[in-house]
Amino acid sequence: MKLKKLIGCSLALALTASMSSTAFAEGIHGANEDAPNTNTSDETLVIALSSEPSALWMAGTSKAENEMTIIQHALADGLLAYDYAADELVPALASEWEWLDDVHCRFTLRDDVEMTDGSLLIADDVVYSVNTCMEYSQNTDTGRFFVGAEAEDEHTVTIEFNTAAPDILKLLAWSNFGIFSEDEINLVGGVEAAAINPVFGAGKYRFKEWAPGEYILIERNDNYWDPNYVGYFKEIKFTFTNDPSARAMAVQAGDAQVAVDMPITMASSLQNDERVNLHINDMGNTARLFYNMGPKAGATADLKVRQAIDKALDFDAIALVATGGLGQEIHGYFPENSPYYNETFTREEREVDIEGGAALLAEAGYDNGLTLSVLGTSDGEAILTVIQENLRQIGITLEINITDVASFVEKSNAGDYDIIIVGDSVDARYPTLMTFFRESSINSFCIGGCKWTTPEIEEQIVSLIQETDDEKAKEIAGNIEQTFKENMCFSNTYVELRAALTASGIKGFGRIERGLLDPTLMYKES
Repeated sequence: MKLKKLIGCSLALALTASMSSTAFAEGIHGANEDAPNTNTSDETLVIALSSEPSALWMAGTSKAENEMTIIQHALADGLLAYDYAADELVPALASEWEWLDDVHCRFTLRDDVEMTDGSLLIADDVVYSVNTCMEYSQNTDTGRFFVGAEAEDEHTVTIEFNTAAPDILKLLAWSNFGIFSEDEINLVGGVEAAAINPVFGAGKYRFKEWAPGEYILIERNDNYWDPNYVGYFKEIKFTFTNDPSARAMAVQAGDAQVAVDMPITMASSLQNDERVNLHINDMGNTARLFYNMGPKAGATADLKVRQAIDKALDFDAIALVATGGLGQEIHGYFPENSPYYNETFTREEREVDIEGGAALLAEAGYDNGLTLSVLGTSDGEAILTVIQENLRQIGITLEINITDVASFVEKSNAGDYDIIIVGDSVDARYPTLMTFFRESSINSFCIGGCKWTTPEIEEQIVSLIQETDDEKAKEIAGNIEQTFKENMCFSNTYVELRAALTASGIKGFGRIERGLLDPTLMYKES
């Protein structure tokens, strides 16, 4: 008999007891919804970040911290940008682009872009930016895919990639690939110095000051190349507050106008606060519960054990807790709003089946019970507690091991777990797509490494990434997902969300890659 009940859901209900679907619709804002700003001011916008970045230049440091991404996005434009409202690539420093073949793309540069040293952007600057990224940032989501760049003339440059993927151009719109010149970098003392004193680029804002431990200050670029962009705030000041409650109070008290990286579950207490606006947007990721099927695998190496766990999981409860009641369980590898979505699991298949799970566990030889471990960090402990209660129903004792982020990555990479929840990027067919199922070195940069694969799976994933027709890509994805389902390589759980607060009257909340804040679009409501 199948049971549809929210096991362990008292926690989830406590988080959402005061919220109805109507309240959600009225009290929560999305990203990139407001009209563009049209006015300037001499005011300063204060944004409360959760931590201080270690540097401010990804391409020169091989780092990719969220706080660094947010700030660098304002300082250095790329060749292309992504319009998240229209869901399309748009010109930036490059006015045009064309594929010459599967791995060579030619870009025509604007001729009116002024860099920080007063020089105009030329093709050699793009070549230098690509070479710097290749040398200092080979493990980033763009750096690892470059082969090189060649200037054809002052305003034409061709970039060569090491893999064929139509969506690779979306990675060029990410903040870690801003364009800068060699002269700019030399003026501030070289690559190492530029990482903490990033006076370079052609972005909407320019670096002004960094007071370590206190704030980072950037200033509006009044010589910005795009006349259609208007920056309302003259300065943007980033402060650092680890405690999310303190960040929320800073916005409530008027000491800051924006607080980012807020726990989703704070929605229940803040969505009706008239002093603030609550913003929820997706990260482009789906969270999956992966099973250890590698060299250190224990009981989870057995397909029946993995199937038993899947039957016991209450996906409604997991999604409810993980998203504060704002998101739902997912039934395919891609979310439902993706052109590549396939309903790999029906809702009926997702229903809790305690008897079925217990029977499979007994068939696997564990009729007297089983002890497994799950690895996680503090922000996911509530989710793991729900899973722990789910598995108890079929005789599995789940030991929850909570670590800091560094230890989590270390233990994941070592395979020291039975099950683990990790986010998986699905907002485009990047060359990194389905990286958890690829052994090829170019895509091995993921937490815990490859979970499981076969040569056939590897080949199908490459075909999915390279396919130029969306309908064919969807069909390929569906075939891959059926193989994943038959082998129960993971259990789909929920779409990952980000939450932020803005002061009442602040408009222009927008997102960039991975759901991070775009600080350059914000303005005061007139």
